[in-house]
Amino acid sequence: MMRTCGRFIAGVFALLFIVSATVTLLLYNLDATLLTSEPYKMALIEEDIYARLPGFVGQQIQYAMTYNPCLESLDPCEDGPEQGNLEGGPPAYFRILSDDDWEHLITTLLEPEWLQTTVESVLDQVFDNLNSDAPPEPISISLAELKKKLTGEVGYETLLGLLEKQPECTPEQILQLSEAQLLGGEMDDFLLCNPPEILMDVVDPLLREAIQSAASGIPEEMTFDLPFLDLLDSTDVEVFGGYPIQSVFAARRLLRFTLLIPIAFLLLVTIFAVRSIRDWLLWWGFPLLFTGLISLVFSTLSLPILGWVVPRLIGEAAPAGVTPELFSIGVDLGNAVFSQVTRKIMVHAGVMAAIGFGFTISAFFVKPVNKRFGDPLPENSIHQE
Repeated sequence: MMRTCGRFIAGVFALLFIVSATVTLLLYNLDATLLTSEPYKMALIEEDIYARLPGFVGQQIQYAMTYNPCLESLDPCEDGPEQGNLEGGPPAYFRILSDDDWEHLITTLLEPEWLQTTVESVLDQVFDNLNSDAPPEPISISLAELKKKLTGEVGYETLLGLLEKQPECTPEQILQLSEAQLLGGEMDDFLLCNPPEILMDVVDPLLREAIQSAASGIPEEMTFDLPFLDLLDSTDVEVFGGYPIQSVFAARRLLRFTLLIPIAFLLLVTIFAVRSIRDWLLWWGFPLLFTGLISLVFSTLSLPILGWVVPRLIGEAAPAGVTPELFSIGVDLGNAVFSQVTRKIMVHAGVMAAIGFGFTISAFFVKPVNKRFGDPLPENSIHQE
């Protein structure tokens, strides 16, 4: 009777182990993947984002210049057009550029190699701050290479290409160029139109001087702070406010102790049911096997589920005025990152299932013994003098 009761209790703890180990496996892999920089670096490379980004950014700029929020909602236009910022936006010489022009301009100035180096540096700094107990440090981006390119021939040739896209200069604009030559002027003064070839000798030094003047305003390094980094050590839930990521890191501290839960259940299974080597192999083998198989099934089913969920999550978070092409980049990145989580879960689940299967099979090759730990001694084994 005692043995039957012990096995029943052990079965309950084995079931609790399966549930807790499956949840822990998921949470552990989410933590190990989403809160480090490497998965995001891999996702950016796998999806070829650095090569695709200039074209999508160019389309986004074109879309933003013609985007009218009043067509989607009247809320931004309640004060009337006279209250809006209808006269804002980029200079006129940018408005005539096509998507291909923007892509060429961005690709020339921001090469994929520079973009990759810069983005990976920012990712490393962000997650180093998030995973460190030290006070947060500002995120820095080096602009020295970009500044050097702008002041060199690349910047000049890019500006000439932009100038060639402008309409022919009118007599009034030629007069304005002459005044700018005499009195000096900003870069905008020289990009209003495409001057005739005869005036290029005059415009050339003015353009170079204007480039140098504009580049002098660009710092060698740009630094900024992530506002939620200052709240990492806070325990006040109200402080988390508009920064949901803080709740994630608060839960992450608790995650360190969740590994003890399935281990505790497995030890309780051992106490209540294991009386021999064969019992140990069976009572550990089956829970490990079922945990691995259930996790494999969930991780396999999660791929199509994530393909449905990720676009909707990103769609809700994306601001108005985002092009479908730029939105697709976010979806591709989200799917690539979560696919890495799924792959890691499948590997760990497969290892766990293999260990459980090995334990279970081995149990059938172990000869059962009649005498078990905890059984009472037979009467004839007690020698009386």
